Amino acid sequence: MIMKKIVLMLVAAFFMGGAVMAQHARRGDKMPDPKVRAERMTERMAKEYSLDDNQKKQLLEANLAFVEKMGNRPGKHHRKENRVAKKEGKRPQLTDEQRAERKAEIEKRHEEMKAARTDYDAQLQKIMTKEQYAAYSKKMQERKTKMESKRKEAVKA
Repeated sequence: MIMKKIVLMLVAAFFMGGAVMAQHARRGDKMPDPKVRAERMTERMAKEYSLDDNQKKQLLEANLAFVEKMGNRPGKHHRKENRVAKKEGKRPQLTDEQRAERKAEIEKRHEEMKAARTDYDAQLQKIMTKEQYAAYSKKMQERKTKMESKRKEAVKA
């Protein structure tokens, strides 16, 4: 009887440890290598838009260039100082100069990302057929609308 309880407790501890490790792996701060991200994007898009091998090859090159342009920078919610401050219940106090500098940095990054997206879309138009690109554009518009509605809901809350 006691042996059964010990075995049961060990099995339960093993499963809980596995669950904790799995969550830690998902929440890692590191993003996959740009090449891996580009390959995943290419596979998903090739399947979703029925691309042929030649299109798939060109798309992989475009995706790799796009992923590298976008960079491997996590968003502000991933910055270490913000995570630490949040845990401690403190928000970092910025001077007016630091706020202006951060705002300028964000605007510059936004413009870079916008330019990269425009270049990427131009490449996609060359790679895809009109029907494929129309399906892609429709999907991107749906995602944009969905994100905007989520943002509006978050502001209300």
